[in-house]
This record gives sequence, C-alpha cells and structure tokens, in this order.
Amino acid sequence: ILLLNRADMMENGVQNGDSLESLKKLLETHQQQHLLTFLDQLDPKQRTELLRDVAQVDFQDIDNFYHQQEEGVKDEDLSPVPPEACGSVRDAEYPQYWDQGLRLISEGKVCVLLLAGGQGTRLGVDYPKGMFDVGLPSHKSLYHIQAERILKVQQLADAAFPNSQSKCVIPWYIMTSEHTKASTENYFSENDYFGLDKKNVVFFEQDMIPCLDFNGKILLDSKHKISRAPDGNGGLYNALVKHKVLDDMEARGIDHIHIYGVDNILVKMADPAFVGFCALKRAQCGNKVLPKAEPHEKVGVVCKVGDVYKVVEYSEISPATAELRDAAGKLVYDAGNIVNHYLSY
Repeated sequence: ILLLNRADMMENGVQNGDSLESLKKLLETHQQQHLLTFLDQLDPKQRTELLRDVAQVDFQDIDNFYHQQEEGVKDEDLSPVPPEACGSVRDAEYPQYWDQGLRLISEGKVCVLLLAGGQGTRLGVDYPKGMFDVGLPSHKSLYHIQAERILKVQQLADAAFPNSQSKCVIPWYIMTSEHTKASTENYFSENDYFGLDKKNVVFFEQDMIPCLDFNGKILLDSKHKISRAPDGNGGLYNALVKHKVLDDMEARGIDHIHIYGVDNILVKMADPAFVGFCALKRAQCGNKVLPKAEPHEKVGVVCKVGDVYKVVEYSEISPATAELRDAAGKLVYDAGNIVNHYLSY
C-alpha cells in the first residue's frame, strides 16, 4: 500500500490533503520532517517540485545506508586477501596472457567500461574529468588518449588474429552522471568520437541519491529541492540493469569486461594481459592492485571483511591495523585499490 501511495504522490505532486498527510507521517517515521520546513513559503510550482522530489526518496534505503556507514568496519572483521586468491605475471608467462587477451578481443568478446560520473573539481575545473587537458604537448584530453588506446588495441588484435570477415571492435561503455552526461556526449560528438564508431560508444547514467549530514539528515539544495549527488562507483550495478546495458553486452556477445576510473592516465584499455590472465584463470572477478607506498597512504585496500572481499577505505582502518606487518616485514594490508577491475559476463 505504501508503494501505491508513493506512486500516487509522485504522479500528482502530492497536492491533495490526504497524500500530504501521508507524506508528513512518512517523514516523521524516518525523522526527516525538516524537508518540509519551507513548504508554506513556496509558490505553487516550487511546492509541487519539492513534494514530488520528497516522494521519490526511498527513506528506508536512506536509513539503511546511513546506519551501515555509522557502524563502519571493525578491525577484528578484517583479514588480508589469501595467497591463493592472488596472482602476478612473470616475464616468461606474459606472452601467453597477452596473446589470450588479444584473441578474445579479436573475437569481439571484450568491452571496456569507464566510470566517469565525477566532475573535475579537484583538478580545478568545472567540467567532467575526462575532458581535462593534462598538459601534454598535444593537449589531448583523457577521453582522447583513452579513445586512441582503444583504436590501437583493436589494431593489435586484428594484426595478431586476422579475421577476413570483419575488423574487431571493443565497445566502450561510459557511465556518466546527471552532472556530466550531456557535456560528455556533446564533447564526443564535437570530436567525432575520436575516430571510434559512434554505435560502439554507449553512454548511460548512474543514479543520484540524497546527500546526508553527519546525523543522517537529508540536506536541501534550496528551499524546494533536495541536494543530491551521484551514487558512487557502487551504483554501477543498478545502472547496468536500469539502462539495459547488460542486454546490450549480451547482444554483442561480450564475455569479459574491463572496468577503470576516468582519471587513470596510465590505464591500458582492454588490457590484453590482464584480461587474458583472468580468463585463463577462469576468474569471475579480478582487481589490479599496487603495493601501498606506506601504511597510511590514502588509498582503499582490498581485503576480506568477514567472508566477503571488499575495498575498505583508508579512513575505515585503524592506524594500528594499517601498520601491521608480517614476518618478512611486508605490510599485511598493502593491496592498494586503483579502480582497475575485471568481470566475466
């Protein structure tokens, strides 16, 4: 019944008295009644916008997210990734993994998925990170560099495993956000997709979620609008389903997905060695890591929390745990996450 009432509220802007009272009770239940503080000061249009905005929030989800974050991670629940789950590529093994990756690319079974929902605020710009000029003599942006790397890997795969029927294609899926989608799409269009075929560059948008203060209260962006932000890299999975990206991958015959973050200027697109390594190991999931430079380096750590593999943020690990070393003097928790992942499909 609650879901039906909420759907009615969203459609009608919560104009009738019964729906408004129901909404007020819902807010009181979740201690978010402050969202209607300025309701009587709004004009009819703003009032409708606010009520519709509030009605769209899943308050139970918000409560769950906040309490999970509040509980945090306990040191006693942490354990390092076991040796049997780790691997590396020695020089003598590299060619077989590289060749396997190129073979899979030549067969059209590999795609690249870019996490690009963030603005370039920390870079000092007000546009998407991928459009940033990193200072090369060519003045190429991150998007430009990454597109050219896709083209190059396609060429390498075609040369290694010629297919007389067609040239190989590496689809590029780009997850944007409400703040970056339009400008990113326009940027690609203005630059003719940097030589890539438009139909093989797929944009989709991650969800926006309400911003909370340290007490779990939802913040207002203005008197009639909830403050929202992209739901982070973890929002990828919902977005893949919501925007039917998985359906597109399946239709193309994709079996292997390389995922990375937009601000990685050194990323190897559809990295043949990484993909080939994970494929030959029959891994469902792989994650490239780098050893931490020092115990308190501000980078997430790949480890186990209970029985689940997770990336635990540096801020969630106590100083004592971060400084733990094994008998050889190596940091126990040194698997630094660089947002460079493999998933099988």
